[in-house]
Amino acid sequence: MKCLPRLLVFLLFYSAWALADKKEIKIATVQGLPFSEVVDNEFVGTSIEISTLLAESINLKPTFIHCPFARCLSMVQQGEADMILSVKKLPEREVDLIFLHPAYMTQREPLRFFTLASREISITSFDDLNKLIVGTLRGARYFDAFDKSNSITKVELTSHKQLIQMLLHGRIDAFIDRENSILAFSFLADIQEKFALADYQYDVALNAYIAISKHSKIKDYEEPLSKELQKLIANGTINNILMKTASQRKK
Repeated sequence: MKCLPRLLVFLLFYSAWALADKKEIKIATVQGLPFSEVVDNEFVGTSIEISTLLAESINLKPTFIHCPFARCLSMVQQGEADMILSVKKLPEREVDLIFLHPAYMTQREPLRFFTLASREISITSFDDLNKLIVGTLRGARYFDAFDKSNSITKVELTSHKQLIQMLLHGRIDAFIDRENSILAFSFLADIQEKFALADYQYDVALNAYIAISKHSKIKDYEEPLSKELQKLIANGTINNILMKTASQRKK
């Protein structure tokens, strides 16, 4: 019994040391449900849940930075932030990013083109895009034919909300995105009634990755992060988070 106080002191000291020693991981988080949003001054969304589980599994303390996609990607590429979720793996991005394996999510929702219902714009084929002004998210990649086209007039914007507002005000003819990404903004006045979905769509599954910066000390955690990611995928944890969010969106 005489050893008990000494043991308690040791445990308290060790716990305090462990907490103080917990390394921060800065996560660049694109704002927009279902991935991330601030609700009652708290970060919520699938990206928040998944990155928190991943970071804490190897004793890292997550700190979230909300930013438009292009800014988030740039911050991680330059080492100003350590991690980003839901990015497409591209050769030019591998110069500055390490992609954790495997992909944590496969997006099976088609890319759609949104127009104003009142304008009755018809997009039934890819060629119909050539005569339109199409809004895109700055820094995003969609599909090769669209990304590499020089005949489509594209306007880069920083957020989904800007895409919606530009279309509502007639400053663009259409914008491209996944349907569920836009339905998350249903709180905006009557957008579902005012918008129309074009017949033409690009329906190919896309792997979404988690990437860390090559210019950050977090790059040293590549192996343990990948191993923990594999565990979270194998035991169904990540799928459960994604399914839960999908179910909530349908309500």
